[in-house]
Amino acid sequence: MAEEGKQKAGGVPEGWREVPIDAVAKRGSGHTPNKGNPDYWNGGIKWVSLADSSKLDNRYITETDKEISLLGIKNSSAVLLTKGTVVLSRDAGVGKSAILAEEMAVSQHFMTWTADEKNTHNIFLYYWLQNKKPEFEAIATGSTIKTIGLPYFKKLNILLPPLPEQRKIAAILSTWDDSLATLTDLIAAKRQQKRGLAEALLTGQKRLPGFEGEWEETRFSSVMQESRISAPDELGKRLTVSLHLKGVSVREERDSSEAGKTIYYRRKTGQFIYGKQNIFRGSLGLVPQELDGYLSSQDLPAFDIAPEYDPAFVFAFFARPKFYEELEKIATGTGSKRVHPEAIYRLSHPLPPLPEQQAIASVLSTLDSEIASLESLKAKVQEQKRGLMDELLTGRVRVKVDE
Repeated sequence: MAEEGKQKAGGVPEGWREVPIDAVAKRGSGHTPNKGNPDYWNGGIKWVSLADSSKLDNRYITETDKEISLLGIKNSSAVLLTKGTVVLSRDAGVGKSAILAEEMAVSQHFMTWTADEKNTHNIFLYYWLQNKKPEFEAIATGSTIKTIGLPYFKKLNILLPPLPEQRKIAAILSTWDDSLATLTDLIAAKRQQKRGLAEALLTGQKRLPGFEGEWEETRFSSVMQESRISAPDELGKRLTVSLHLKGVSVREERDSSEAGKTIYYRRKTGQFIYGKQNIFRGSLGLVPQELDGYLSSQDLPAFDIAPEYDPAFVFAFFARPKFYEELEKIATGTGSKRVHPEAIYRLSHPLPPLPEQQAIASVLSTLDSEIASLESLKAKVQEQKRGLMDELLTGRVRVKVDE
């Protein structure tokens, strides 16, 4: 149960205390052994580095990109940290925190805290640091990679409730994270299901009920034709196509040096569009209705789809990783190679008649809707957890602790 917290003078909740974090947890910073000495590496001791930044999105770090050796630790300032140590990135991914799931070492880009179990619960400490992430991001400085200097952490204070209350808060927030982990796994499983089904349906390995007969070998020159409706550059009206199938969106930044030098073309709802330099990295999509009339240069060609073909089917066909990754083989040019429309036109594949295309696109669209619903639910849970975390960790809302 929770209740509104009473505040003492100075904003400290009743029964809580504000103390230097160094007084209740042993602070340290990581180190990188000599990279030129092979004896210091691949020795079975997991070593957290900047390459593991994405892993700090989870509560616990279980795997790392690199390993060091005991010899590497003995001959450097690196320290073997105990299971349960809390780590925080002070460089790339600044402010991200996580808990070591086993003994590990970390690079110099991380701060570490080993909780004093008489005063501090390590999972409470993890959540407290996580809640401070906006502040950590705000104070980080640097032109390329932003970082937080070591002196800041020497003066860092923590707002600490009694240990039983710390445990209760940690248990509550852990339950929310467990729910988020379940949603994450469910979304990943649904995405995997869609990928497998899309590959089978779009290549004819699996047929939907009511459809039979051979598919016709088809050149893409008969499926799609590039649209070139020239238009003047309009500020704030340009498109971009993100990598990894992240979709078509507004390109917000405008390089004034390009003005008058680049020819732009008006794009229409439902056109297939891709990035010449990055189609084999998933830079492709359909122009959404809300971006009808927006512009792109010839580096982002857009195509009208012939009436005998369904645009959603065509997009789904191209959006298979097994297909678009292979398009790098037909890229040409020096430096940054490009996949030109003429190369797309020469491709030939068996395609079904329009009714089967529409049925396939409908099945895949249903799966996309299910994934989108799960992602929306996850976003809501994350937002609710953030609000609850801030209330609990500041003492504005108190939890009832059993005697």
